[in-house]
Amino acid sequence: MRLLADLMEWDETRATEEFAWLRLMVGAKYDHYQGYSPGARFYVNLLAWLGQFTSKDRTTAYSFLRRRLVFISQGEMHHLVNLTMPVLLRCMRTEVATHLGVPLYRTWGNKSAERRLELIGIRTLYVGLSDGAKIDIFRRDNEGRVSTEQVVAASEISNEKWKKLNEALRERLDKLGFCDEDALFERVCLIDDFTASGATLIRQNDKGEWKGKIPVFCEQNKGRLGTSLTVDCCIHVHHYLGSSRATGTVDDAIGRFRALTGAFRFESTFSAVLSNDIVIDDDGPADLVKLLKDCYDPSIQDVHLGKNVWYGYRQCGLPVVLYHNAPNNSVAILWATSGPDRVPPSHQMRPLFSRKKRHADHG
Repeated sequence: MRLLADLMEWDETRATEEFAWLRLMVGAKYDHYQGYSPGARFYVNLLAWLGQFTSKDRTTAYSFLRRRLVFISQGEMHHLVNLTMPVLLRCMRTEVATHLGVPLYRTWGNKSAERRLELIGIRTLYVGLSDGAKIDIFRRDNEGRVSTEQVVAASEISNEKWKKLNEALRERLDKLGFCDEDALFERVCLIDDFTASGATLIRQNDKGEWKGKIPVFCEQNKGRLGTSLTVDCCIHVHHYLGSSRATGTVDDAIGRFRALTGAFRFESTFSAVLSNDIVIDDDGPADLVKLLKDCYDPSIQDVHLGKNVWYGYRQCGLPVVLYHNAPNNSVAILWATSGPDRVPPSHQMRPLFSRKKRHADHG
């Protein structure tokens, strides 16, 4: 603590105030960041991080940490996982209301609606898009509503796995009195933890080709319509957390993708959406913008990340850290480490929350 006070040149009154806040946040959140190496703690990383800046920039950097950082703890993320099923069920109930031609509120207590909703629930497959999808936690949270045979941990599903999924679906339908219904999945929920730009999910390159997890999944499984999936199968994409920018980007891209392909129906939802007012860009505080640009090293760039990413991948400008990793859509001073090919006088970047690459592509 004394090292930090000396580094920041705090008097006793200021140090007492800051240490009270730090003890709270470090104990509740920052020390539990899973990207730290064994034995490492937040204070050590904070001293090294602040130490890379000049005295004036150090004040700006600490103010950024104190006032703007959004750290999503494990408990908070698990709460967002727990909020997922109510969101999905409302979408299913809305579909039932539309099908029956009744207002949404009249589906409660309506035997036909409840029976149809039960069938949709049985014929829904839940697929994790990455390790961050917490699909095991999702399954445990919904034990009794979702069976083990309805949950798949990865989006690349083999022919043999599809066969087993449909066989298990047939058994559940027969057991629950839906003997006359086809053993085909009518909804596939693709689940992931976080999206900031939506680019990993779905994007169109300069050649007009569709890339990302949604197009890949659709291409791999469009031939299963009518055999493993219903012909009007809905692909429901759900994220536990997303940026305000991603909500519009994903919906727009999905709309254009569906207009060209037409094979699947689509729906996109979030457990929570970050407000757009947290985003940092050129219109942000002048001292912070200057810090982000001056203390930037081009050696962190690669073919996927792009150039001039002081605001993060695709210039998303987020001040966000997840408890298990720092998104590359967040501002670079949070997560970037200068590479061995750094060329002076470029700044030697040291991260506060070191990032582990999760994907070959970013977004």
